[in-house]
Amino acid sequence: VAKKVAKETAKSVLNYTINKIENPEEPSLPEEEIDGLYIIKEYLSDFGYLQQHGPFNNLTNNETTSAIEIYQRNFNLQAKGNLNIETLQQILIPRCGVPDINFEYNLSGTNTMSWPKGNMWFPKGKTNLTYGFAPENKIPLNATKVFRNALTRWSTTTKVLNFTETSYDDANIKIGFYNSVGDVVDEIVVGDTIISLELNSSVNSGVIRLDASKYWILPTDNYTGSWQDGEFDLETVAMHQIGHLLGLDHSFENDSIMYPAILPSQQRKVQISVSDNETIHRLYTITNTTKADANYGYVESSSGLITSLFLGFAFVAMLN
Repeated sequence: VAKKVAKETAKSVLNYTINKIENPEEPSLPEEEIDGLYIIKEYLSDFGYLQQHGPFNNLTNNETTSAIEIYQRNFNLQAKGNLNIETLQQILIPRCGVPDINFEYNLSGTNTMSWPKGNMWFPKGKTNLTYGFAPENKIPLNATKVFRNALTRWSTTTKVLNFTETSYDDANIKIGFYNSVGDVVDEIVVGDTIISLELNSSVNSGVIRLDASKYWILPTDNYTGSWQDGEFDLETVAMHQIGHLLGLDHSFENDSIMYPAILPSQQRKVQISVSDNETIHRLYTITNTTKADANYGYVESSSGLITSLFLGFAFVAMLN
């Protein structure tokens, strides 16, 4: 019951926000108040476009307009800084929780979690990475096989890295299913990847965190799922998140594995594109002589981390 109420509340708030933005009672003016605009600001902040931190208000301002314009430019939309229907539809598409721009690799003794940025998180020259699955998830064999196949595909592409399965605690790459606190922005996130520094240790781990409440479609299933029905292709999301751990940021080319969102027309995307292949080869060719990272889009330096995913299986269902 609580899950249903939370879902309906989130849908109601977001739909009300969109209606107010699309149909304002008066022409937009600087510092105009629009009920629910704080949700859009939270979204833009979480994904690197708005260089402010909440809590947010409902007032329009130049910073928000600029953030919207950059977002539109990245996603090849009409870039005028206004929240038109095309932009709002893009915002509602399920996506990865890693920011698109304006973040950096920031791991230290006091900051034990960071977004992935390049391949600096594992030792230079290391060519074999281990991976393991969270035992508390009891992930079935047909689902773990999806991740093994995805890792093999990336290994073949890099021609440098190999992956070996081990226990979760000892693994370089830790894979699990998690739940969120369930706010409106989190509802569109299907998963993310972080780099974690173990306490009192210099050992880093790459952690792939997928939303436990989603209905995940496997390659062995006899039908193709759709996120409009709350169903998501597991291999597509696995390929994307592994790409982050190997050093790739988001790409705004629609055919890229690293495109931030799951387009309605490309809900299964597991083949590595030409641009992905070129970027990963460039990254690992450079890495042979010096440590480097690969950047896409409008990347500047800042910090921030969405820390809303926690282990478990209770999650507010995806917006329909």
